[in-house]
Amino acid sequence: MANKTNPLGILSKEGCKVQSLTVSDQHATLLLSHTVKVDTTEDTSDTTNDERSDDEYKTVQSLLKLTVIPFHKPLLGSNPVFSSADIENGQPPERNMLQHDAKASTDILVFLSKYKFKLKSESGAEYSYYTANPGDIRSTTSDAAANNDSTSTTTEDNFLQFAISNFGSFDVELISPASASQIARAMPIMGHTLVHETPAMYETIVKPHIQIIVDSGSLDWIINVIELKKETERLLVDNEQFVINVDTKWRSHPSPLNVPRKEWLNHPSVEDLYCLAITKLKGIASLRDLRSEHIPMLKAMNEEGLRAIKTIYGVESDQIRVFVHYQPQFYHFHVHFTRLQNEVGSSCERGHLLFDVLQNLEMDDEYYSKRTIVYKLKRGTPIHILVEDYLNNAKE
Repeated sequence: MANKTNPLGILSKEGCKVQSLTVSDQHATLLLSHTVKVDTTEDTSDTTNDERSDDEYKTVQSLLKLTVIPFHKPLLGSNPVFSSADIENGQPPERNMLQHDAKASTDILVFLSKYKFKLKSESGAEYSYYTANPGDIRSTTSDAAANNDSTSTTTEDNFLQFAISNFGSFDVELISPASASQIARAMPIMGHTLVHETPAMYETIVKPHIQIIVDSGSLDWIINVIELKKETERLLVDNEQFVINVDTKWRSHPSPLNVPRKEWLNHPSVEDLYCLAITKLKGIASLRDLRSEHIPMLKAMNEEGLRAIKTIYGVESDQIRVFVHYQPQFYHFHVHFTRLQNEVGSSCERGHLLFDVLQNLEMDDEYYSKRTIVYKLKRGTPIHILVEDYLNNAKE
């Protein structure tokens, strides 16, 4: 029987539906939704009215991120959340959501249910990573189709039939359950806006927003990582104040579970190098919280990270970009290490080189609490809505 967090375990849930968030020739992000009965013997005080019905059911949502082949694009993108016109025109995500297409959802379920998902690694409670290989492609039915009480046609030009006839393996990232912020980040991009975050704006709206996220428990997976309960196969450095791991965004990295470390040296995938240092210290959510007392830790992160990368992968320090994000993807301080050729996440309106961060803190202990920080925000995200309301109120 499939584990409840295994993709097949979710796809086979009664009433499971699939919606297409973003699809390209190489990647697809799907939103999976199904209902589960609430255990009334446990405390459900944190469950909102939107999540619970009178029958004590709630909706659980998951994100399935696939590295696909172009032949799968028409099928995996056949049940979009928004129209392509709205995406191109930058409409806010609360507008013009498309009606759910039950047939398209079932076709995607049928296709994905024909795969076997092999666990590669997992991180914390909600993140897990798989390799998906074709199963019995001769079968024309699936548990998912039966559970949704729908069948799919198999004409020559049908998206499902076309995808099945072009089966191929792909990598999978599963986030289950997915939080509202994780889903928001995965939604189609409706444009961006440049924010000038003053210290006052930070104290008034951004800091409280961060604290709500920290207090929610959604960052518990990080505790599992820094306490070496998860992702030990990705561990490169274990320092008293931080760990440095292979980042999950380094998708071309040889399997940490199956490939011996001696084979990582000068591996072809080092072109995509991406490692992550995460502090073990509490109370440092972002760049804003850094003070001069953190300089020794930051210097150790830089030195030990570059040394480990040279030893394990054979890449010289002058080929590595070391930087911090603001706004970060998650609010527990971390530092990125990437190969110069790999420009993922290194845009000037988000990245801050660690060398510059150190110099700024050496000049002024409260440098990052005093300055206005400019960054790019995706429209429609929770923090963007807070910023927009704050600016509109300031004009009144």
